[in-house]
Amino acid sequence: MKHLLSLLTLFLVSFGAFSQTESAEIKVGDIFSIQKSSNLPFDHIHFPKANFIIKRGGVADYKGLDDVKVKVVELLDDGMAKLTSVNGKKFFNTYKYVKADMTQALEDGELQYLDLRSKSTVATN
Repeated sequence: MKHLLSLLTLFLVSFGAFSQTESAEIKVGDIFSIQKSSNLPFDHIHFPKANFIIKRGGVADYKGLDDVKVKVVELLDDGMAKLTSVNGKKFFNTYKYVKADMTQALEDGELQYLDLRSKSTVATN
């Protein structure tokens, strides 16, 4: 009876853990928009610190990142992804890529998914 109870408990725990891992399916090529709603720094999009940006000759202006469209270029381990700007410009005029913890950034509202495929253009006569 102990073995049956422990097996049942193990089964239920593993089922619950599996259901949490399939929350969001982010693919390479998905487009997101950066949302900056306050003066707080980004927690889950890993932009470099201002002193590193200035040392490389860039402009450390985090306000200009609001509504910038970014594309997933590479998926890394642990829910991390490498992002690049859709329009081809570099972040702070120096960095081509930034990393982001996608699940946390989406939950906190730092990134917003843009579903560009659902927009259909219908020609009317």
